[in-house]
Amino acid sequence: MKKALDVKVNVKPVFSSMIHADAWEGPCRVGSKEELSKEHEIEVNEKQFSTWREVLEEHLDTSVANVMEPVYIEFSETFVVPDSEFKKLEKDVFETDIYLITYRVPGLEKFDKPVAMINLGPTPVDLVAYYTDINKEAYMAHDYEEFNELLELLQIRKAIANTKIMILSGSEIVPVSVNSSFYNLPVLEEKYGIRNNRLTYRMVFDEMEKLKKEGCEDVGRITSGLLASSQKNTIEKEDLTQDIYFYQAVKNIMEEFDCNAFTIPCKDLCASRFPEKMRCVPCVAHSLLKDEKIPTACEEDLSAWLAVTFLMYISKKSVFMGNPVLVKKGKYSIEELGIMKGLVSTPAYTFDEELLEIHHSTPGIKMDGFDKASLPYEIGHFTYEGWGGKIQIDMADHDDKTVTLARFNRSGNKVIVAKAEIVACEFREIYCSPAVYYKVEGGARNLRQRLAKGCYGHHLAVVYGDYTEKMCSLGEIMGFDVEVFNA
Repeated sequence: MKKALDVKVNVKPVFSSMIHADAWEGPCRVGSKEELSKEHEIEVNEKQFSTWREVLEEHLDTSVANVMEPVYIEFSETFVVPDSEFKKLEKDVFETDIYLITYRVPGLEKFDKPVAMINLGPTPVDLVAYYTDINKEAYMAHDYEEFNELLELLQIRKAIANTKIMILSGSEIVPVSVNSSFYNLPVLEEKYGIRNNRLTYRMVFDEMEKLKKEGCEDVGRITSGLLASSQKNTIEKEDLTQDIYFYQAVKNIMEEFDCNAFTIPCKDLCASRFPEKMRCVPCVAHSLLKDEKIPTACEEDLSAWLAVTFLMYISKKSVFMGNPVLVKKGKYSIEELGIMKGLVSTPAYTFDEELLEIHHSTPGIKMDGFDKASLPYEIGHFTYEGWGGKIQIDMADHDDKTVTLARFNRSGNKVIVAKAEIVACEFREIYCSPAVYYKVEGGARNLRQRLAKGCYGHHLAVVYGDYTEKMCSLGEIMGFDVEVFNA
């Protein structure tokens, strides 16, 4: 499966040089006759081009960018680039994502590609102002560090445009448990390039039956590996195997429809009784897929899924998501909600301030980063009967307890981001777990009010680290609004 996050930005370096027909001095040109001669200009520019190529190899971030073959373009004091020179760019114009120029290239805008320039002088200020005013995409950077930051944002944008989500749905456009979910699928492609296949969730259970009938060695290998590496298990191997069959079935259907992202409803699914029949829940599949750079969301919540996807691609980490619940000072909120009484344990501690609790069974073991060591985990069970696997991560057992919370609005054109600090984490024997407790900058109560009044909704995506500024920068490039919550 091709992971969207693995794409790179194709940078086409263009070195442009004005070669004068003769030697003369004037308002913008000074020097000796020898320095201003045509032969000397050609020699100097060719040397500079060669040096520039070496500088690019040394300074451009090849983890996010593919540096294409640099091109040398000449034009005269007529300020007209000949078609013969532009032909040098035509052969790979479709692969090019952005042109990195050294100086202005009159007429380059005809290729309708983003343009960038690294320069401390006035030229990039002038060109970017001009291109932006005529609705052409252009950027200036003062140094390679700043340009590499731009490349990272462009790589994220390209990854998003290479994302195709498989929605295994009940039938309703908006899932019954998430009224605030994004609902206008054509807008996803128009605005962000995100495609989709919306299919019936019954397909995954048909595929599970097929896998069980034919046998699948990967299922047994993955199940054994998860159990062997876990610190503690409260689920039987036979039951966890059913969750891995579900995970493998999801992957098979994604491969068939060329998808690399996933969501499925929960309440619709539960009402169908297929999970009970097959003794599985989607939780482990969500955790494993996110650890493989495949963004997923619970409950077919596309507003949460957008936030998960953007945070995953920005941070290069697996992303948690869950229900935001207010925990009052000295109290435990779930008792006041009137749900799961007698089934969900009350924590052994209380808090001296209001906190935000976020609980779901979908953390990943790669929440430190896809290239970092896996986090310690336990494997629990979701149901009272003991089936339905869930991966448990103690999110409070972490050196840096700062996290970013995020959710897109129902229209998909605005995201709210908030900084928070993890205070505690609780494992629950059954139902959604872990439950993580956060101190939110601006207040948990105020954030919940803003989620409601700002037309955002309930599930929140959670990632280790502070990515509020990077989300703002990405919003500027991609055309969505960012609300940084601070009450």
